[in-house]
Amino acid sequence: MKAELISTVFLSEKRKNTLLMLMDKPATIDEIKDSLTGTTSAIMAQVKILIEQGLIEQKSDEYRLTYIGRIIVKKTKPLIEALNVLEENKEYWESRDMCAIPEELLDRIGELGKVIVHESDLNHLFEPPKELCMSLKQSANVSTFYSYFCPTCPYNYSELARKEVDFNLILTRSVYTRLKEEYTDQYNAIMDSRNSNLFVCTDDAIRLGALSITDNMMLLSFFNNQRIFDHKKMLCFDESARLWGKDLFVHYKQMAEKVK
Repeated sequence: MKAELISTVFLSEKRKNTLLMLMDKPATIDEIKDSLTGTTSAIMAQVKILIEQGLIEQKSDEYRLTYIGRIIVKKTKPLIEALNVLEENKEYWESRDMCAIPEELLDRIGELGKVIVHESDLNHLFEPPKELCMSLKQSANVSTFYSYFCPTCPYNYSELARKEVDFNLILTRSVYTRLKEEYTDQYNAIMDSRNSNLFVCTDDAIRLGALSITDNMMLLSFFNNQRIFDHKKMLCFDESARLWGKDLFVHYKQMAEKVK
């Protein structure tokens, strides 16, 4: 029975996605068909297997998880979501140094949802992706960490500060020093803002390239396994990814000191 249940859940995308869909609420066969690809007969064949295995049941014209089905899906959903995230960009994840992510957030990696790997061309190598720049202009809450110096970022920071966006910024000591000494006007705009908070950590405290969370997206940038920053950035737009990023930022903020 154990092997049968495992194969029932994992050896068919249609069965797996049907179970995940029914975790949220019961659905008719038409609603299941609309969310999947395939003919009604093909989907009904998979639904029949799920019923035979005791994972779902039919009530009137709706299908719902049984108690056994709910227990299994609740336990396997984080694994399925993690596999979806990692398999989608397997080569990228294999090449990343993820030591900067605490264990409890690695366990929740599936919450990132759809991940877009962004690679800048040579003309825009040190500039944030345009998706982030657009989001910064529209957001009322922004949290950002940088361990490297981005030449356009001081202007983005100061614009947020002058607009009195709820802005929290963590910089490594060396990046902070350069901002303060070479971009005085932008630094002063941040320090004079009522809604901006600037934090500093030691250069080796956080082994991550960058992290930004806005009102509608998250950017995350790792070093690669050779500890080289190769400008590959990860963009996520799911709400669950933003909440994951906020938890990561809070973790980093505890490792930094507020500038007063």
